[in-house]
Amino acid sequence: MKYFTDILRGLSSQKHLYFLFGFLFIIPNCVFLFTEPLPVSVSLASIIMPLAFWMGILLLARKPGVVVWFLLPKIILDGGQLVLLYLFGESVIAVDMFLNLTSSNASEASELLGNIFLVIICVFFFYTFPTLWLATRSIRMKDRLAEQFRKKWALRSLGLFGVGVLCLLPSWQEHSFSLKNDVYPVNALYNLYFAITKSNKNANYSVSSADFKFNSVCMGRADGKRQIYVLVVGETSRAMEWSLYGYERNTTPRMRELDGLVHFTDVVTQSNNTHKSVPIILSAASAEDYGVIYDEKSIVSAFKEAGFRTLVIANQKLTTSMIGAFYREADTFIDMSTFNNTGSYLTSLHDAALLPYLEKELDESDDNMFVVLHTYGSHFNYYERYPAEFRIYTPDKAEGIRQSYKKELRNSYDNSIRYTDYVLGEIVDMLKKKNACSSMLYLSDHGEDIFDDSRARYLHASPIPTYYQLHIPYIIWFSDDYRRIFPEKYRTAMSHSAYPVSTNSVFHTVLDIAGVRTSVSDSTLALTNLAFAIRDRMYLGDHDEPVPFWKVGLKNADFVMLDKWKMNYKKNE
Repeated sequence: MKYFTDILRGLSSQKHLYFLFGFLFIIPNCVFLFTEPLPVSVSLASIIMPLAFWMGILLLARKPGVVVWFLLPKIILDGGQLVLLYLFGESVIAVDMFLNLTSSNASEASELLGNIFLVIICVFFFYTFPTLWLATRSIRMKDRLAEQFRKKWALRSLGLFGVGVLCLLPSWQEHSFSLKNDVYPVNALYNLYFAITKSNKNANYSVSSADFKFNSVCMGRADGKRQIYVLVVGETSRAMEWSLYGYERNTTPRMRELDGLVHFTDVVTQSNNTHKSVPIILSAASAEDYGVIYDEKSIVSAFKEAGFRTLVIANQKLTTSMIGAFYREADTFIDMSTFNNTGSYLTSLHDAALLPYLEKELDESDDNMFVVLHTYGSHFNYYERYPAEFRIYTPDKAEGIRQSYKKELRNSYDNSIRYTDYVLGEIVDMLKKKNACSSMLYLSDHGEDIFDDSRARYLHASPIPTYYQLHIPYIIWFSDDYRRIFPEKYRTAMSHSAYPVSTNSVFHTVLDIAGVRTSVSDSTLALTNLAFAIRDRMYLGDHDEPVPFWKVGLKNADFVMLDKWKMNYKKNE
């Protein structure tokens, strides 16, 4: 009891509260000292300089609690940062995380928040609430910081800031230090600014791309047969979980039995975020040249210009993102997220629900068609992604996101892969019945962490990806008629099946399959073209800069998996 009384007595002094607030404001910085791969001197500077800054700012009022309340946005930001450090174990709040707040729909967000609610509550009660309670206590106290104390510590905080600057000198040559990259919360605020700027560019897409033309020409002639080309955009599927790729569970029985199927074994995504990965899939943009995304239209418009009727069916609510803008370029856009009026916890219809709409659209005319199907795939909550008859691996219902539920999570995830296999099989069967020259390309936008190793990582979209988020399935099915009319395309794809590939190949490959040439076509990126060239595979960094995927911060456990799956990267870098 005396110990508790002594603590309260200490909290009754504005001086003690002043120092306590200074410490509370750098708690995230202290965590970064252990999580970020920075030189020791830079890490120390990233603590000392912010501490000195906040100690100076807290002196602006004679009651430091007043300043704390004015800095409420900073305290909220700190809380969010601590939650994300719990989830991902490293890195500052990224640009992509800010953008995910606007590109995710409410039901999707509620699935995640519902499972990390306990973490959010803990951060609130152990950090946010105590800080604000102490600030209120400071305001109500009669005691004030003496003028002499404020002047003395203003000078000391300035001197302390100078010490922080001096700490940078030992690493000045080997590390390019910048406040916007290395010091919290400057880096988080810069990322917020970058996200707002990028969001404005996304919103202005219809204006910036209005005059763009692909000048598309269809060079391929299918002996008078109708042509149907389907691009299926998967969600959160990882190659290592497909039996087609060697997984021990039989998760893809229908794909394994398909004639005319080519699966590419060494494929990495250029982003672990849907809102960046999918636009790269749908356009000529890439990690190396991402800026063209704002000035050029999507593959949908390229096929329209070439005389194809275009159809998009999306089982995710994407109309508020750049992806939605691409999809609205289609002759027909069916947004299935508007059909779910059941009021249930299910966040989307099951993916097979798109099949009747696809069949109806294919039957309405004999036009050549290009189709994009955007599925919900294996997006968390996995248990909600498939109907009861696909509960093959059980138990499959986890009560939350915890490592103790790894078995249930993996079972439900594998069930969702088995269901994706079923949906793809149904699409192929549908195309076979149309007696057309047809092809279907499927790939996932990114993978997922599912408590795979000692890091206990979960989900995707982390600031620094892992092997599990990068390695994705990528398959192309060619109909009998297509292989008869364009045998060289099929043989070329087969010959490239083990080549290192990225998601920026999709745009060029699908156009090449259809024989469509555009002003931005690149045959060296088309997997069905003899000109396809192996190149370094890049990852789209948080500030939209290209980085070799093996240099994005992967850990030893990731390289072990890359080697296990015989994936190509430069091991000497």
